[in-house]
Amino acid sequence: MENIAIILAGTKHPGNIGSAARAMFNMGLNQLVLAAPQCSINEESYRMAKSGREILNSAKSCRSLKSALRGFRLLVGTTGKSGGYRAAAHAPRSLIPRILSHAERQKVGILFGPEDTGLVDEDLRLCQLLIRIPTQHKANSINLAQAVMIVCYEILMGGLKREPVRVPRLASLVQIEAMYDQLEKALLDIGFLQPQNARHMMLNLRQLFGRAELEPSDVGILRGIARQIAWYATANRQKS
Repeated sequence: MENIAIILAGTKHPGNIGSAARAMFNMGLNQLVLAAPQCSINEESYRMAKSGREILNSAKSCRSLKSALRGFRLLVGTTGKSGGYRAAAHAPRSLIPRILSHAERQKVGILFGPEDTGLVDEDLRLCQLLIRIPTQHKANSINLAQAVMIVCYEILMGGLKREPVRVPRLASLVQIEAMYDQLEKALLDIGFLQPQNARHMMLNLRQLFGRAELEPSDVGILRGIARQIAWYATANRQKS
């Protein structure tokens, strides 16, 4: 549990930060990260936090989402929407065993978006796994703090009794993002990606590699492939 952090991105209402801290305290989590918050922790936050006041006191605030992700190796995004990249989302209960297994040896972040929009594509592309809380089809929007409570509850319940599984040491999110940047440039060089479809295709590749749970050696291999592709493309251009 010490390796699992709740990350709130772009939160707009101080009360929601406090309510999220209360939910975390109730379920045994204590690592709260605020990424580019649109409000500050204030008196309302502390009033809503109740017993979670210490979580607010120790909360880490970062200017951007990318800076908030330093040190994490697995990022799990949350979404209430469906379709497109979000089609890969699973109910929390089905992913909790994987999350807890990774948290035994490396830092895991559970990412929640702003109250009005949730996580946008630019945020979701940073996530290896996606969660969608099941609701009836006419009401798929859940209050931010309620969503935090549901996910934290599933984490608590999932940790009560689990069978041990092999847990790979994942590559850091910084390594992963550098790999994607290098791979995208190489694939543009050889024409596999076109500027007009690069964003869409890279989202699909992110889904594919996210499921693979890449370790540092895997990232090294993929970056080596990308480097060789770029060299070959340059050599061919020079010949012609």
